[in-house]
Amino acid sequence: MGDTIREVLENKIPTDTAAQVDVFKMIDLNKDQFKDRITVLDLGAGTGASYERLKRHIPNIQYMGLDIESSPEVDSRTREDLQFKVYDGRKMPFESGQFDVVFCKQVLEHVRYPDEVIAEVARVIKKGGIFVGSVSQLEPYHSHSIFNWTAYGIVQVLESHGLVVRQLRPGIDGITLTMRRIISREKFNEFFGFESIFNHFIDGNLRKSTVWERNFNKLLIAGHIAWIAFKE
Repeated sequence: MGDTIREVLENKIPTDTAAQVDVFKMIDLNKDQFKDRITVLDLGAGTGASYERLKRHIPNIQYMGLDIESSPEVDSRTREDLQFKVYDGRKMPFESGQFDVVFCKQVLEHVRYPDEVIAEVARVIKKGGIFVGSVSQLEPYHSHSIFNWTAYGIVQVLESHGLVVRQLRPGIDGITLTMRRIISREKFNEFFGFESIFNHFIDGNLRKSTVWERNFNKLLIAGHIAWIAFKE
């Protein structure tokens, strides 16, 4: 019998807080790790909307956006103040070890060749560099999404390419995202900003449990999962 999910995630689930996060909160919770990091690749940059929030955390950022030639987000891009490059969804047009950080917000569920892309991420990150991002697990279909990722899958795929996952944290829960899809986007959008419905339920139901246990249970039903990994 292979490793259980608890064994795989044992040292990757934090015990400081069980609060729901997004990728920017993940960066904030690990802000000391981003000191002196300058070169940042925004993988799946889309419109470039993440730039302003990244700059808050990395004031001296040297930003590079990367995306495929066409997607709903790329096609709606209007800004001309940032540098963007196009790739074929497999091979990145950069030298090895070029970036301190690769940032990837809600992109990997749209990637057609995930192992090839993660191998390229590992190639273009400097030794000791950071891969930080978030991805869909239990989120309904959206914007040409192809695959959804589990916490177990994030660990298995990233670590097979030499990217050691240090932390996994839960985002908005998947049931709330489903209710948002079938009932009202506007009504449920507010749950991106604080504990969503079933994350709040887990906190109450497991109030006597450890932070690790609450995080673990939230990860099992997470709509989004955030990670931070380091290149060996």
